[in-house]
Amino acid sequence: MTLWTAPNILTFIRILATIPMFIITYDEKYYLIAFFVYILVSLTDLLDGYIARKYNLVSDFGKFMDQIADKILINALFIAFLEMHKVSGWFVAIIIVRDIFISGLRMFLANKNVVVAADKWGKLKTFSQTILIASLYLTPLFSFLDTVNLVLVILTTFFSLFSGYNYLVKNLVYLKGE
Repeated sequence: MTLWTAPNILTFIRILATIPMFIITYDEKYYLIAFFVYILVSLTDLLDGYIARKYNLVSDFGKFMDQIADKILINALFIAFLEMHKVSGWFVAIIIVRDIFISGLRMFLANKNVVVAADKWGKLKTFSQTILIASLYLTPLFSFLDTVNLVLVILTTFFSLFSGYNYLVKNLVYLKGE
């Protein structure tokens, strides 16, 4: 199977979009534009998976890179929001440490020919992160979102920690042979 399939191209677009998204996030006057661009970029995550499954273009490379693309975009934006004091350092630390841990686990297991695909908890984590980022972009327009953001931070923290724990427990059988 070729590397340059439609799903993989969409994944690379998501990675490349991180740079302009990161830059425009630093100026609240561009938040509405950033919000719409973020929604479009986030939709590539849904679209690449849909196309891959529908046209039998699912690959181990695509499964792995799709998750990396999510982490690159989301973590970069959370770092930007952290620098702008829109989210707390403890929250961003949890997100990044969990992501690095799970990525390390995936790489380790890949050496054992085990591919760790996203499960429902990982997808809930990514969904809650996506909603939180969208809400952070809209907060300057709708102040009531400050309260919503607090709830989303708590939910995202829970989903991040629980999904990380879940990935570890589900794959302990492969780790015990070490």
